[in-house]
Amino acid sequence: MTDSVLDPSTFSEMRQLMGDALVEFIHTYLDNSPKLIHTIESGLAQNNPEAIYHSAHQLKGGSGSIGAMKLSSLSMEIEKIGKSGSTQGISPLLNQLKSEYALLEAELKTFI
Repeated sequence: MTDSVLDPSTFSEMRQLMGDALVEFIHTYLDNSPKLIHTIESGLAQNNPEAIYHSAHQLKGGSGSIGAMKLSSLSMEIEKIGKSGSTQGISPLLNQLKSEYALLEAELKTFI
């Protein structure tokens, strides 16, 4: 896991804590995350910072829990902008977030 998009120690800790339930958690994360990303995209298109804030907040938490620290950090940046009532500057962050999620999704699928 040297070039991993997952933090090895966080993911290992999750694996120890959750045991067999980790696979279900990964499935749930992979089911929910694209919906949250879509809501961020829709919020951006509709100039709805509140929707962006709430979805980015959820994505930040789930990503951090699973050890996807870069994705969690990007989500936090988007969350802060949405919380401020703005959508300015979200588009480039969203593009980075989507790229990072694609890498993460591929990696997580190797565990299920």
